[in-house]
Amino acid sequence: MRVLFVTNMWPYEARPWYGTFIRTQAESLQRLGVDLDVMPIAGYERRRVYLDAARAMPRRARGGFDVVHAHYGHSAAVARLQRSAPLVVSYCGDDLLATPNADGTTTLRSRVEAEVFRQLAHVAAATITKSAEMEARLPRSRRARNHVIPNGVDLDRFEPLPRQVARERLAWPSDERVVLFAGDPAIPRKNYALAEAACAVAARSVPELRLRVASGHPPSEMPVLMSAADALVLTSLTEGSPNVVKEAMAAALPVVSVPVGDVPERLGGVEGCVVAPPEAGALGAGLADVVRRDRAPAARAAVEPLSLENVGRRVLTVYEEVLKAR
Repeated sequence: MRVLFVTNMWPYEARPWYGTFIRTQAESLQRLGVDLDVMPIAGYERRRVYLDAARAMPRRARGGFDVVHAHYGHSAAVARLQRSAPLVVSYCGDDLLATPNADGTTTLRSRVEAEVFRQLAHVAAATITKSAEMEARLPRSRRARNHVIPNGVDLDRFEPLPRQVARERLAWPSDERVVLFAGDPAIPRKNYALAEAACAVAARSVPELRLRVASGHPPSEMPVLMSAADALVLTSLTEGSPNVVKEAMAAALPVVSVPVGDVPERLGGVEGCVVAPPEAGALGAGLADVVRRDRAPAARAAVEPLSLENVGRRVLTVYEEVLKAR
């Protein structure tokens, strides 16, 4: 099977962390025998890149591909310009849910874009969403062709290290209780202010608690950061299926999160993890509890069904169904 990935999220030298979950999905499919090529669109550089990609798309797709798989709404709009192969669209989050401001409202531009991208489901042979919440945003008539498949996690790469070993690599003090915020505080939807407030509450009973931000780190450092921390906090206003939560689970790192995206499904009933309302008091109480734990081995066990290999097989099944229907 020959598959072409069309994506505006891909790790570039200037942004090595950007779209790593799409690259790992590509690699998992290649290990399953898929002959896979990638058409990256560096849309973050300038908008004209999308026009260039749109012009090149019909010719690029005439390479004998069985399936064209677009990741994110902008990429799907470009991939739709080819008719050589059936189109599979993976929606990734705010391309269906829209992008929130700091106060929880969504931007007009993102609402318009989300509506356009939503309609692309009508011309796709199949769609993939990261959560049931996202599936509910699709046109009702197209939901039967949708597959809810979260991104997979590399269980080998996020195998937990001894905490002291990880802290020595990072030159972190051994006596801190570290809460990790893995996101860019400047992005409003990440809601960093709530994470700060929650940690301030937790520090009343755990004075040695410290909030550390993991943003802009190379992907190779993330497993070490998660092994060195005592907990992960997630306070986002909107998410699809946040990869950072699944990576923390693979590292057996306790997670305290607001109920966003598929997090309640991932963490429900998992010992050592807490899903709490988006309030500083509730999140702070959860953090104060979990940072006193050593690890959350139940979290790693709970995320094992979402290994890269298992998720790759589910995506491959989507391709097979599309080709069979055709």
